[in-house]
Amino acid sequence: MMLIPGPVEVPKSVLRSSAYVVNHRSHEFKELVEESELMLNKFAEASRSIMTTGSGTTAVESMIYSFTEPGEKVLAVTFGEFGNRMIESIERRGCDINVLRKDHNSILSKEEISDYISSHQKATSLFLVHNETGNGTSIRNLEEITMETKKLGLKVLVDSVSGFGGIPIKVNGWGIDAMATCSQKGLASVPGLGIVCIGSEFSEQTPARKSIPQYLDLNVSLKFLNKHETPYTPSTGSFNALYSALNILSAETLEKRWIRHRANAEFLRKNLEGTGTEILGKDYNYSDTVIAFKPPIAVSDLQSKLKASGYEIAKGMGELSDKIVRLGNLGIVDGEKLAGFLNEYFRIIGIERNIDISEVPEDAKLHIQKNILV
Repeated sequence: MMLIPGPVEVPKSVLRSSAYVVNHRSHEFKELVEESELMLNKFAEASRSIMTTGSGTTAVESMIYSFTEPGEKVLAVTFGEFGNRMIESIERRGCDINVLRKDHNSILSKEEISDYISSHQKATSLFLVHNETGNGTSIRNLEEITMETKKLGLKVLVDSVSGFGGIPIKVNGWGIDAMATCSQKGLASVPGLGIVCIGSEFSEQTPARKSIPQYLDLNVSLKFLNKHETPYTPSTGSFNALYSALNILSAETLEKRWIRHRANAEFLRKNLEGTGTEILGKDYNYSDTVIAFKPPIAVSDLQSKLKASGYEIAKGMGELSDKIVRLGNLGIVDGEKLAGFLNEYFRIIGIERNIDISEVPEDAKLHIQKNILV
């Protein structure tokens, strides 16, 4: 079982849906695009949702290039690897960027963001990573941060690639102008789609820009989305799989998925305590979708032994590459599957303990009809 931060395990029904080839200008495909956008708008509380064949990085760079221009003064906050990657993309765009760097034990307060913005009064936008996949941390007070930023007159642009679908985020309700995400994480679909959810202020047109690749230009995509189409030939299978995954999310409900992810994460962290395992982050910034920790044995040994037992987890990134592992709690993972992982982890690190299914919290269970998944 893949327990990595993405791609994630997907229901068999979603996997079957991915084997779909159709005329992308047909009425059938237009209906699929229209209905998928309506569901994404509902789940994100957004005004528009642009789906582009690509990845989460495609979505992030589309957002960056469509909302900024070379020389523009912008602000960005980073807590780790993916915050740094976002900053590299902003620098490639040619923006004049000022960066607030935080570590995995930090929190971003309303007062800190206010002071940060006030000391850079010519800045037009603030970029944030909602959930840092690299070290298992999250901006849990994102609503407070984004509302304060909008009050101070800046555009708010958020990377929620590993957050959306698993932890709360509301585009219009929280004053977010654009949010980038993807198909293969919290939405539990196959890889292949970058998604940018747009707030009400830019629902008809994103800021007009020149010197931008057409493929990344959200204005081009918006014009075609008005016809329920994509500008370029899409991965029709990925679109169909996303449609199936969104219907599964509708059946579960977004609120119950948030609750399940939170219960799963707390169940994991609770059972990792006292095992010689060091969990990254703190109570105030833990991620509910990516649990990062330092095991009491070598990372490479743990990975190989877990994989031999049927569990695949990811190692760290960058300077944390050989120091931590990252477990993806995304999509349709439930507490019973995590109990199986924990029992195998205990065995490998030499802990005499076995979690019974009866110990799994009710909120960590997947409450959805099995026939929808198979």
